[in-house]
Amino acid sequence: MANGKLSFDQMIKQQAMRLLPYLDNLNKQQVKYVGRDNLIEHSGLSDNELQKLIHDGNLPRHTMKVSGMKAYDTESALKMLARYCGQYAYLVD
Repeated sequence: MANGKLSFDQMIKQQAMRLLPYLDNLNKQQVKYVGRDNLIEHSGLSDNELQKLIHDGNLPRHTMKVSGMKAYDTESALKMLARYCGQYAYLVD
């Protein structure tokens, strides 16, 4: 990239890496679902950018709604994002 700027896809991956420790912590606390608003808050992504991440990372479709917001299975989200970002340490139990 010219002038040290990240491409849009690289930026999405970098922001997704911010979610990994958060999702790992939720998974260790045995929190079953994480809301879309929490993912937006902890990643720093906009709603549209999060949607692109979900699509590109093959995150499973939301499985339920909590208080009217889409919610995703925490363990599945962690595994899919870890693979997408190449952070395989999060895949080892």
